[in-house]
Amino acid sequence: MKRIIRILPSILLVLILSFGLAGCQGTASADVQTVPEIVQPETPSLQQTQPEASVSEPAETAPEYITYKLAGYELTFVVADGYVDLLYPSIVTDSDAASFFAYEVEKYGSMLDGITYSFIDGGARINLPASVDRATAKSYVQPMFQDITAYVMMLSAPEKTEPIAEPVAVEEEAVAESVSYPFGIEPIIKNAQGDDEFDLFIVHTNDVHGRIAEGEDGSMGYSRLSTLIGMARSITDNILLLDAGDVFHGTNLANIFQGETVAEILSMLGYDAVAPGNHDFNYGAERLEEIASWAEDNASYRILSANITDEDGYLIFQPYQIYDFNGFKVCVIGLTTPDTKTKSHPNNTIGIDFMNKVVIDNAQYAIDLANEISDFVIVLGHLGVVPDGESGITSEYVCQNLNGIDLFIDGHSHTVMDGGEVVNGTVITSTGNYLQNLGVVQIHVRGNEAEITDVFLIPAEAVIDPSSSELFTALGINSIPSDRNVDAYVSEKQAKLDERFGAVIADIPMDLNGERADVRTKKTNLSKLICEAMTAESGADFTIINGGGIRASLAAGPVTIGNVNDVLPFTNIITVCSITPSDVYAALEHGYSMLPEQNGAFSQTDLSVIYSESAPAGNRIDKVMLNGMELDRDDQTTEYKVATNDFMAAGGDGYTMFGKVLSEGSMLNEVFMAYLAEKYPAR
Repeated sequence: MKRIIRILPSILLVLILSFGLAGCQGTASADVQTVPEIVQPETPSLQQTQPEASVSEPAETAPEYITYKLAGYELTFVVADGYVDLLYPSIVTDSDAASFFAYEVEKYGSMLDGITYSFIDGGARINLPASVDRATAKSYVQPMFQDITAYVMMLSAPEKTEPIAEPVAVEEEAVAESVSYPFGIEPIIKNAQGDDEFDLFIVHTNDVHGRIAEGEDGSMGYSRLSTLIGMARSITDNILLLDAGDVFHGTNLANIFQGETVAEILSMLGYDAVAPGNHDFNYGAERLEEIASWAEDNASYRILSANITDEDGYLIFQPYQIYDFNGFKVCVIGLTTPDTKTKSHPNNTIGIDFMNKVVIDNAQYAIDLANEISDFVIVLGHLGVVPDGESGITSEYVCQNLNGIDLFIDGHSHTVMDGGEVVNGTVITSTGNYLQNLGVVQIHVRGNEAEITDVFLIPAEAVIDPSSSELFTALGINSIPSDRNVDAYVSEKQAKLDERFGAVIADIPMDLNGERADVRTKKTNLSKLICEAMTAESGADFTIINGGGIRASLAAGPVTIGNVNDVLPFTNIITVCSITPSDVYAALEHGYSMLPEQNGAFSQTDLSVIYSESAPAGNRIDKVMLNGMELDRDDQTTEYKVATNDFMAAGGDGYTMFGKVLSEGSMLNEVFMAYLAEKYPAR
């Protein structure tokens, strides 16, 4: 992925014009110590003077160099008797520096009288009154750097900046005329007919989880969706096609190719933007960055997230995109749940921050800026309506606390929101999951004014059989056939998949229940078998895993490798940890805390658990039995071996109760295949 912020070629004015969302963390070099509060000079206006002649200084009074990093650039302060030099990169002009000094005068007023500045080679010299000694001069440095950071953060008007990156050669119709926004984002022109009044349609999906083919968990399938979108585009160009995340991972057809299949299909359908969800990190952050980079260079869509930063505070993905419909500008901002840290394997997001302080502190500023540079603001967020992680951040929370968002396209909690809901003036909507519904938001545009006139869902049944739909019947649509190009592509990938996953490994005499609503609220015969297999293979005393890791049922009869991978798609490794009885209770209390609501962190275990669902959360577990013996809730010294998956051993789903890792074993899906093959041999 091309790191947007790392290619800033412009000035101090745009070093961090990051949509107010990241990249401005300053880190002092190792020799910089904590400095006292700034001491104001006794004499009073920061005026420009002629440069003073350079004078060599004796060693004992040699200047002291203090360097800070700002958005990948270095700012160096040279502290000497009587002056402080501010050295900045060549991309910063003297005019930029003069603007900053004017900002300082406006901020401090007469307190700066008696301090003057002049320009020197590579920077500016701040001349100090004789009454200011070197120690006091040094105390100015850190506050001045903080002022520089604040100054560039407050700059918002695009017309005040130069283009952030060299223009990229693109198709003429895809880029607005010589208009560049923060981060060098070029607006994508979707319709240039010049209509002053028209209807704009935001078409959206979320939490597809790789359900590519029709019929998978009620999916309408991408093939028919492609045809439907094509029909709509034959009528109007005023369509924006968005996905709110958890799209690249989830089934064999997606997983075996590490998301490539889905990435290609999204391009074939002409998606415009995707916000990465937590499960989109299941192949690791680097793989998701590869997909984003490929999409930027080869596909129609952009992967957008304005709150994902690396350990240096740089944005990893493009934060937003502007789309132009007849001069009406739509800004789409991506957001990703901070709970990705525990809702994907923690190793997948090492060195990545979803709650950068700059992001949080400047969130309202970002939305304000979005409203300045566009006419309609959409947040495409994988946050969910229901809080299911430690962060507590949901789409409703964001809309309650930020003003100026027109539409929030949501994902993550699999919530069906037909008609949407309004929170603080923002319309929030979501389709549920698995392509069981297609979301549509109709917006009437007149000049620069917009009004949301309709929010509705099109169910998969209507797409598969249009005669069952009043909408399609009224539109005269009698058939929505599959798209031959999509079908051909999927068939090619499926053939490669079948070669590997078509082998039958067992023949089971009963249905094994892995339904989402069941494995997230209670034990099932399938979860019991999985726990048995893990305990037997690992040599542990018992097993605790998360119900959310079980993703499908198994029907009675032949079981293939592919079937098992549908059940256990996350390529987890069986991990054995130490655990005390006290922590066993804590783990189970955590897993049972949301009952009767579904919870991906629900504890599936081969321990016997006696609990009260009606008791307060945190006090629901009455007894835990191991081989007929009750574990002592207060025992914090006895250690047992618990088998789990590497996701949970690393703190996934909020399980922080496991002790040190004792061993790591085989892939969970492979162990379960072997267990089924031994217990129920194929005929």
